[in-house]
Amino acid sequence: MNAADNTPILVGVSQRTYRDTGNTNRTPTDALHDVLELALKNSGRGEALRGAIDTLCTEPSLLEVSAELGALISRFPGPELAKRLGLKDARCLKAPDGGNGPQMLINHFAKELNQGQRRAVAICGGELTASFKNLLGGGGDISHWPSDAAGETQQPWAERSGTHAEELRHNLWLPTHMYALFENALRHRYGHSLSEHQEHMGKIMQGLSDTAAANPDAWSYQRPRSAKQLVSFEERSPCLALPYNKYLCAQMNIDMAAAVIMTTVGTARELGINEDQWIYLNGCADVNEVWYVAERADLSRSSAVALAGETALARAGCHIDDIALMDIYSCFPSAVEMACEALNIDPFGERPLSITGGLPYFGGPGHGYSLHAVVTLVEQLRERPNDNGLITANGWYMTKESIGIYSAKPSEMHWQRGDDAALQTQIDAQPHQLIDDTPNGNGRVDSFTVVCDNNGPKQGIIIGSLDSGARFIAHTEQDNALFAQLMTEDVIGQRGVVSSGEQHNLFRFK
Repeated sequence: MNAADNTPILVGVSQRTYRDTGNTNRTPTDALHDVLELALKNSGRGEALRGAIDTLCTEPSLLEVSAELGALISRFPGPELAKRLGLKDARCLKAPDGGNGPQMLINHFAKELNQGQRRAVAICGGELTASFKNLLGGGGDISHWPSDAAGETQQPWAERSGTHAEELRHNLWLPTHMYALFENALRHRYGHSLSEHQEHMGKIMQGLSDTAAANPDAWSYQRPRSAKQLVSFEERSPCLALPYNKYLCAQMNIDMAAAVIMTTVGTARELGINEDQWIYLNGCADVNEVWYVAERADLSRSSAVALAGETALARAGCHIDDIALMDIYSCFPSAVEMACEALNIDPFGERPLSITGGLPYFGGPGHGYSLHAVVTLVEQLRERPNDNGLITANGWYMTKESIGIYSAKPSEMHWQRGDDAALQTQIDAQPHQLIDDTPNGNGRVDSFTVVCDNNGPKQGIIIGSLDSGARFIAHTEQDNALFAQLMTEDVIGQRGVVSSGEQHNLFRFK
C-alpha cells in the first residue's frame, strides 16, 4: 500500500551509552548533540534532513530536580543544540516531566506533521547522572556543563504534580514506595504468599535481564542475574520497600542519550531518504489514569493502559497477537504486570516483554528511557519489515500512559491521530474514592508497604478505606514485631482504626 504524502514517519534514530564515566570533556549538551548528529547520519540524507528540521524538542533531565542541581546543568539546551546543528530557524521546545514523554511527543508531532504544521522534528533526551555523581564525589569540575546559547525555549505542555498533598505527607512520593503498593495489591489479588510472589516477579524480570545481557547498548548488559538473585534480599540488594530490592528498581545512575527524527512521507521522498529507513507510527493513544494513586478504586489494575492499548491497536488496524516486538515500560515489576494484564499479553509467553532489557537492567535514563526503546524498535523493524512493534511509555505512578504501534509498512487504514479527549472522559467518569485528610474511625487496608533502610524496616505505610467509603493514608505504629509481621504476611483486607495527626495519620490493627 502506498501511504499518503502527509503520513508521519520516523527516518533517523540513534542512541549512545557512555562507559567512560566521569569524562570531563563531555557535558550533557555534548551528549545530546552527539546523538542528534548520529540520528541525522542514520537517515542516510543527513545534510538534506538537517535543513528541513523546524522543531527541536528536548526531554527534561533528572538533574533538574532542584534549583541547586539545575543551576549546574543546561536547563534549556535547545537553543545551544540548534546553534551547533545549524538549525537557524528551528523552534525549540521542552517536554514535560514523565516517562511517557518520548512516546507522547512522537504521538503529538505525528499529528502536527500530518496536518502540515511542521516539516521535520528532532526529539532528544539524555542523562549523565553517573558522571555527575562521579565528578562531584571526586571533586571534579563541572563548571563548564551549563552552555546555554541565547534563544527561547517554549514549554507548551502544562506541568502537574503527580502526587497528592496527603501522599506527600506520608512519604508516598518516591516511585519505589508507590509501585510497591501496586505490587502488594497484585500479590493479594493473585493469592500469592510472599515467596510465591517473589518467584513470580523473578521469572518476569529475569526475561528482561537476559535481554539486557545480550544488548550492547545496555548499561549493565555484562551482569545477567537469575530470577532468585533478582528478588532476594541480600547485602548487595537489600529491601528498599517491600517487596522491592535494588535489582527490581529502575537503574538511573547511567550515562546515556538518544534521539529520533520524524518527518512525512512526502518530505522524505523530496529529501531523497530511502524507503528502507522509514518506520511508520500506524496507531497511537495517550490516556491518563485517575490522577492521584490514593483515589484509584483498584490499585492492582490500569484502565488507562487498557484503553490506550485497545485504541492504538484499533487505529493501526491490528490485534495484540499481531505484535511481534514490544517494549513494556518496566520501571518496576508491577508496571510490567499491570500493563501485560491490561493488554492481554502473557508475561511468560514466547514474546520478550522488552527489546532493550528494561529500566532496571538496560538502564533508566530519566524521562527519556522510552526514546531508547523507540530507537531500538526502529532498528529492529528495519531488519524485520513484515513485523509490528508496540511501545508503552508510563509517567508518574501508572498515571500518564502513551502507546505507539509501529511498522516498516503503512497501515491499510488512512492515518489519523484520533480524539483522545473522548478516551479521557471515559477514565474521568470512573468511580474513584476521595481522600480524607483528617480520617478518624474504622477502616480496612487496601494496600501497604514497609520502607526499609540499611538497618531494616523503618516505616509502615497504609492506603485504606474508611467504613464511610473515603480513602485514607496512614503510617503504622513503630513496632518491630509489627514490622516483622508486615514483612511476611499479607495484611490487605485486615481491619483497624485510623486517627488523624498533624505530621501523619496513624493506623492501628485490631
